[in-house]
Amino acid sequence: MADSKFCAGCLRGDKDITAVSWCSNCCELVCKACSRVHAQMSPPHKVILTQEIQQLSSSLLTLPKNCDNHRDQKIALYCCQHDKVICDACVTVSHQNCKSIFSIEKAARGVKDGTAISDLEKRISNLCKVTENRCSQSDKTLVDLQESRTKIKTRVSEIKQKVIADLDTLEAEMHKEIDSKYKHCTESVSRNKNSIQFNADSLCTWKRDLNSLKQHTSEVHLFQVVKFLDAKTYQKELEIREIEAATVPILKYHPPESESNISKLVPDLGVITVENVQVQMPVLDIDQQCQFLVKDERKFSLTHSFQTTILWNEVCIIRGCFIPDDRLLLCQYHGTQLFVCKLDGSDSSVINLYYTPHNISLYDKTHAVVSVGDAGIQIIDLTSLKPGRIIKVEGTCSGITCVKDKIWIKNKSNTLTIVDINGKVFKVIKTTFDAYQICASQDGDVYCTDWDSNKVFLVSSDGKEHEIYNSPDLEDASGVAVDDRGDVYVTGYVTGRLSNNIHRISNDGQKHDIVLSADDGINGPFGLSYNNETRELLVINEIGSSINIFKTQRTLANEH
Repeated sequence: MADSKFCAGCLRGDKDITAVSWCSNCCELVCKACSRVHAQMSPPHKVILTQEIQQLSSSLLTLPKNCDNHRDQKIALYCCQHDKVICDACVTVSHQNCKSIFSIEKAARGVKDGTAISDLEKRISNLCKVTENRCSQSDKTLVDLQESRTKIKTRVSEIKQKVIADLDTLEAEMHKEIDSKYKHCTESVSRNKNSIQFNADSLCTWKRDLNSLKQHTSEVHLFQVVKFLDAKTYQKELEIREIEAATVPILKYHPPESESNISKLVPDLGVITVENVQVQMPVLDIDQQCQFLVKDERKFSLTHSFQTTILWNEVCIIRGCFIPDDRLLLCQYHGTQLFVCKLDGSDSSVINLYYTPHNISLYDKTHAVVSVGDAGIQIIDLTSLKPGRIIKVEGTCSGITCVKDKIWIKNKSNTLTIVDINGKVFKVIKTTFDAYQICASQDGDVYCTDWDSNKVFLVSSDGKEHEIYNSPDLEDASGVAVDDRGDVYVTGYVTGRLSNNIHRISNDGQKHDIVLSADDGINGPFGLSYNNETRELLVINEIGSSINIFKTQRTLANEH
């Protein structure tokens, strides 16, 4: 608990009054009189007896209230883009371009039941478990080696007592061999440790050099450096995998066969060997999740960008998807046309509909489906580029996505419906939230944003749902997409304005980051789509007035 035993408020008045409680609102110790004052504030502060928190770390009870960079300013805000608590002065100094800044009270809302704290608790618990086990196993290995050496020496000495005196020489040689093998074991362990340290030093050096080169060298030179270190890093990965699979040396004694008949001439006192055994250790959760951590190293590079006015004068695009032959199928806002074009906006053509399109999804290589409100679902022939038949469904079709020959639609409040291409209803799923945008993964799960909150939900085909992520940056999230590895991409809409961030969330919600932001040219993203075959992300940008396409850049580590 806190080092001081005195009331913080009284100390400011030069009085040493013993504290009996702790105010969680003010994060300070209080005496009996002050605790009554804090409890009577409006709204009342939460006051806890010191006995109940005496085991807590003082560093966590007395977190600083003022900003590290501006000592005279109170921490009052949270920057979602940088995942950092800041003060008002920080906004004008280092967060001018950050669009997702909230009051710390709003950002903290629901933290006790959120994914961030549960993820942190799991990670800390797992790391504690693994480090304790590792330390225990290392101590045990050293003790076992020492005990093995002692037991073998003792055993050899017992056998020595049964033979004639001239075997003393053999005994001495045997002890020498035991020490030699023991030395071999310890040297082997030390070599492995040195190899690990060498690799760690190299990686740190490369990381430092890259950070420096990004600031000082040209893009061509930096590109060459990246390619050079890419191959080097791959070799390091191979070396580290070999180290991870390395065995542990132990000493084992094999007594001579003539031990039972010691009166006969004994040519030797046995053989000392070093046997490597695999140590069984618990799997570290972060190792299980390392695939996602490697994916965090994937970067997006802009490959195509065009203004939507090249398709039609003053046209505004709200939704779109990739279709075969490196083409896009795009929905306009407040119109009855679809546009087909190349990835750079060229070679465009128009598909005229009878109804206003709400959303669009690729069904198979020759068909797409469009939600057209009260009319139902419009089938689009991608070969002839003409509208096909209408699938009638109940309600008003808005969100739509396809997976494994099934079409998921949002057609009623708090309802998702699964139909086939002929309109046969397979399942009607009632949800606790009102889905806004929906997108299916290759596994058959559907990820949904919520009309009424900043949460992202997963809904499986059997109707089970659970929240995987929430962020103040995702109020009325206007776009969602899922990539070939199951990561979810979401754009945000915050209190009447579009966010300039695109969030990436692992399919279980345990990992998340911002992969594209204003620094990447993102300005009011409105819709998303992902091409699993080409690993490209379509971003409908600038509130529908431009299209950006980003391609995933993967290193050798990602491919292996």
